[in-house]
Amino acid sequence: MGVAGYICFAATQSVPKHDYCLILDEDFKTLDPNVWNHEVQIDGYGTGSFDWTTTDPKNSFVDAEGLHIVPTLTNQSTPITNEQISHGFTVNLTADGSCTSTSPFNCVIHSNNTLGYTIPPVRSARLNTKGKKTIRYGKVEITAKMPEGDWLWPALWLVPQDDAYGVWPRSGEIDIAEVRGNAPGYPLGGRDTR
Repeated sequence: MGVAGYICFAATQSVPKHDYCLILDEDFKTLDPNVWNHEVQIDGYGTGSFDWTTTDPKNSFVDAEGLHIVPTLTNQSTPITNEQISHGFTVNLTADGSCTSTSPFNCVIHSNNTLGYTIPPVRSARLNTKGKKTIRYGKVEITAKMPEGDWLWPALWLVPQDDAYGVWPRSGEIDIAEVRGNAPGYPLGGRDTR
């Protein structure tokens, strides 16, 4: 045991100690638009999640405790009714210029209960630093308080600056954290994300 311990210790001593160049030190006293972008889309980010990401200050804001990303119900945070969520209403984020995607599928939806098209019943926020802050090599340290609650799926990802192999997920991602909101005993799924 002692020899193995010494070999491990000796191996760590030969690893170079790098001086890292700080790219971003964010304490979220503000939401700096020179660093952060809001993603505004209605596609559930290709995972089938039922959220519409917005710039609404109810969905993302900064206070003395830091950054908060808060889901809201579409029927309570917009004039859209429950009936319109499921049938006969169009949300067009391209028409108002707010959509951040180049794909119409991510920007426009017409609810139709016969065809199974539903306006996302939850609004939330997704932030990125695309075009503003990037790293190629190094380390990332994040301190975050993750929420619990039915059907929440908070995640912290590293995604490529450039979509060299195509849009997500083709160009990859590195998951720093993904957290299940549902309790393990929840009967209808959503228990496998932790």
